[in-house]
Amino acid sequence: MFKSIAMRGYIFWAVYIAVAVVCQIIFGDFPSGFFGFPVNAAVMLLWLAVLWVMFREKRDSAPVRMLLSRQTTLVLIGVFIAACLVQGFSRSRLTGSWWFVAVLFALLSHIFLVLLRGMSHPRPYRLRFFLNHAGLFLALAGGMFGSPDNRDWRTVAVTEAPTREAVDIDGHRTALEHSFRLVDLKVESYENGAPRNYEATVMIDEEKEAVLKVNHPCRLSWKDDLYLSGIKEGGCILQVVRHPWKYMEFIGIIMLLAGAVLVFLQGPAGQAGQAGTTEERRAGK
Repeated sequence: MFKSIAMRGYIFWAVYIAVAVVCQIIFGDFPSGFFGFPVNAAVMLLWLAVLWVMFREKRDSAPVRMLLSRQTTLVLIGVFIAACLVQGFSRSRLTGSWWFVAVLFALLSHIFLVLLRGMSHPRPYRLRFFLNHAGLFLALAGGMFGSPDNRDWRTVAVTEAPTREAVDIDGHRTALEHSFRLVDLKVESYENGAPRNYEATVMIDEEKEAVLKVNHPCRLSWKDDLYLSGIKEGGCILQVVRHPWKYMEFIGIIMLLAGAVLVFLQGPAGQAGQAGTTEERRAGK
């Protein structure tokens, strides 16, 4: 009986991912631009409310039991890790595809329901359970739901006059909220003339000077950061990155680190960690 239930779970997720792949083939990349703020925030809150109601009112229903099953854990985490490895070691762009969004959405639903189940009754090491699961949820949810609001522009700052015009990753020109003018550029070179290190002093809005180094951004606002991306003859290349959901991701990462420290200090849960319902033990939680 358990084998047939497990097989149905694997079949469901195989069909689920296959449908998302078909959507990718037919419609192209996921239309993330439609879900910019405040649509993304509203969708996230509505989705969490639906999951909470399902858990409270339909905890024993087939959809909730399947989302909390061991098969769901294995399939979604396995596919997600494989996609991240392909994304990291190749030039394939997977994060904007229908199937990647579908897998991440299902994985976040799984994590949230596991968190609700784990916090709904007494359990050993309750704090570290909460930190690890809630931290992982916030880190992944911030990246997924905040993606439509992320922007990346590049512009060239020169000494002659301030500039506001920039180009995004798709090659579209736009006007920035701030102007930039190069004040000074210092370059350290190797013996062959290749640049080894460089820094630029930039005037922002003709009011404030900022010294930029590689990987040392200047904060423009709560959502925008200014990076020194490169140098070119007569100027420097600046990168303006907008990432308003980074604080949610940052909180999630801090919670994960705190949870990892507690795991190290407290050690394995042992036999007490196996306490709970039969459903929990079958789910491997």
